[in-house]
Amino acid sequence: MRLIQQRLWTKIMITVCSASLALSTVHAADFRVVETARAGPVQGTRQNSDEFIWRLFTQFTAPIPGAQPPSVIFDTWASDADTFAANPVWPSPGAPRKFQTSALLRTKLHGGGPIDLPCAAPGNAAAGGFPVDGPPTPCIAEEVRRNRPQFDYIKKNGLNTKAGLAVAYQRGLDVQMPTESISVKGDWVPVQTLLQWIPALGSVERIRTLYYTSVSEGGEYAVVALHVSSRQNPNWVWGTFEHQNNPGRCDDLGCYDSFGATRPVVAPNRTAINTQYGACPKSPALQALMRNARLSPVWQNYCLKSSQVDYVTADGIPTALGNSVIERIVGNGTVVASSCIACHVYASYNAKGETSLAAQAMLPFNPTGVPIPAVLKASRKFDFMWGVLQAK
Repeated sequence: MRLIQQRLWTKIMITVCSASLALSTVHAADFRVVETARAGPVQGTRQNSDEFIWRLFTQFTAPIPGAQPPSVIFDTWASDADTFAANPVWPSPGAPRKFQTSALLRTKLHGGGPIDLPCAAPGNAAAGGFPVDGPPTPCIAEEVRRNRPQFDYIKKNGLNTKAGLAVAYQRGLDVQMPTESISVKGDWVPVQTLLQWIPALGSVERIRTLYYTSVSEGGEYAVVALHVSSRQNPNWVWGTFEHQNNPGRCDDLGCYDSFGATRPVVAPNRTAINTQYGACPKSPALQALMRNARLSPVWQNYCLKSSQVDYVTADGIPTALGNSVIERIVGNGTVVASSCIACHVYASYNAKGETSLAAQAMLPFNPTGVPIPAVLKASRKFDFMWGVLQAK
C-alpha cells in the first residue's frame, strides 16, 4: 500500500510540475519569474491593501481591558482545534493557549507526523541560522486563530468534519466565508531558543520588552511571524508580518509597506543572507492608529513585509509573498517562490470530504501564478482556508 501511495504521489507531482512549467514559459521572454506582491485595491474601501491590513492589525492586537494574564483580541479567537472539533465550541475567556505543528510542514512530509505537537523542529533550521541543539531542544510552535464570523459559518454549515464536508459536497455548497472573516497564523519561538537564535537580545527580560509573549503549557513563547488574511476581497486580502529582528526578513523579495513604514521600500541584500535589516519606524498615520488602539509598545517592532490581492501583476507576472520564518525556516520552502493566494486557492475537499492528494501536493510545490484547473478537478474550494485539512 505504501509503495502504491508513493507512486501515486510521484505521478501527481509530475503532472503538477509539468502543468506549472507550461504556464511559466508564457513569460519566459520577460526574464521575470515572479515579482514581489505590492499593495492593491480592497473592495468596499478606498484603502489599499497595506493600509487595510495594518488597520486590521491594530484591531486584533488591541489589549483586552483587565485581562489577566494580559492578552489581546486575537488571543480570544478560535484555534484550529476549537474550530475543527467534532463539536466546535467558541473558547471561553482566558482559555489556555495550545500550539500545534505547522500544517505546511506536516503536509510536506507527505501527511506524516501528528499535528498536535505543541512545538516541533522546523523543516529547515539552517536556512535561517536557527539553532538545532538545546537544551531545551529548539522548536517553533504555530497556531491559527479564526474570528467569530468565520467560526460560526464553519460550524453552521457542518464544515468541521469530513462527514459534514461530504454532505456539503453532495448538496453543492459554494463555500463563501462572510466578508468579515479574518484569520491569523502565528509562529512562536520559546524565549530560551530565541536567545540562542539572536544572542544580541541578551535576556528574557529584554525579549519581553521587544516581543509579544504568551504562555502555553508552562512554557513562555515569543511571536516572531504573523500571516493575516481577510475575506474583504473574493480572493481575500493577504499580509505577512515579521519581527524586525528576524534574520533575513527582507532577503530575496525585499520589504514593501506603502502605509505603515517611514521607509516604504527596503531592498534585499544581494551580497549576504540572513541580514539584519534594522527597525521599521512607523509612519505618523500608523502611529496614530496604534495610539488610538492603545497597543502595547512591543507591536512597534513588527514590520509588514507586503500585502497581496492577486495571483499576477497587471502584465501577467506571478506575484510572490512569503515569510522568512513561516515558509522558509518552518516549511522548508523558498520565500521567492511563495505566494499566499496561489497556495491557498487549492484548499478544497472532494466527495469523501477529504482534500485530494493532487491539491495537497501543491503545498510542498510552493505554487505561484494563476491556479491550475486540473488540480481542483472533482473538488470544491474551501474558500482559501487550509484549515480544511484539520477536519475530523
